[in-house]
Amino acid sequence: MNLIGIDIGGTKITIGKVSNKKLKDITSIKINSGSSQEKIICKIRLLIDKLIDKETKAIGIGVPAIVDTKKGIVFETVNIPSWKKVNLKQILEDKYKIPVFVNNDSNCFALGEKYFGICKKNNNFVAVSISTGFGAGIIINNKLYEGNNCGAGEFGEIFFKGKSIEHYCSGKYFIKEYKTKGELLFEKAKQKDKNALKIFNEFGKNVGEALSVIVNSVDPEVIILGGSVSKSYKFFEKSMKKSLRQLIYERSYSRLKIKQSKTKNINVFGAAALYHNS
Repeated sequence: MNLIGIDIGGTKITIGKVSNKKLKDITSIKINSGSSQEKIICKIRLLIDKLIDKETKAIGIGVPAIVDTKKGIVFETVNIPSWKKVNLKQILEDKYKIPVFVNNDSNCFALGEKYFGICKKNNNFVAVSISTGFGAGIIINNKLYEGNNCGAGEFGEIFFKGKSIEHYCSGKYFIKEYKTKGELLFEKAKQKDKNALKIFNEFGKNVGEALSVIVNSVDPEVIILGGSVSKSYKFFEKSMKKSLRQLIYERSYSRLKIKQSKTKNINVFGAAALYHNS
């Protein structure tokens, strides 16, 4: 049995085939976020056409949006203005005649860790994606918790220090507060640049405060950090944990595990895992 997993972002689409718990034929294609709804769907079809075969059981898709997961309708897709309301499930099922599952990309991250990553044995955890945004997927009692509009885990939208958690705890923080990119700071920090290390220290404090909101709301066994900014984890880990410890119960802190995601293309794995979650 083969499953196709698709991760849709604002600048690229990544697709792969999951077979026997392994990801094969992984490929990405750049997209213009300002393109029309039909042009982007056309690119998705072109990618699927290259991978689909008689053994393909289903297609799973992760999108940075809120989703009617039963009908597979995508609403208000982040960074793709033309995708205000897209009946993605029906469009693709009409063409390929196999089940199509659509969900939020952070939820796919969580499912990827549950079925293919480091949380196979954990019943309650939160997978936090720190990249250009700040979002999370929540697993409670071994099941994905979506909320009423597939909007559970949108912690980045919470009001925080006069702005939002996303402003202070994502790649936007470095750009808006220090007029530089996180990747550049990461390289400088590896060279022990004092200013870069100081910025990551402040960033860690912010992330610790944000994680306290998650712990006090969900009380997970594990928090997994993923996304591009999490690659610099070692430079903000200490200040993050110190900040977090001050804001939650000591017992909660002592039992909580914080891990860094290790599986490459975990969102593609997670999109494929939507079949198992159905």
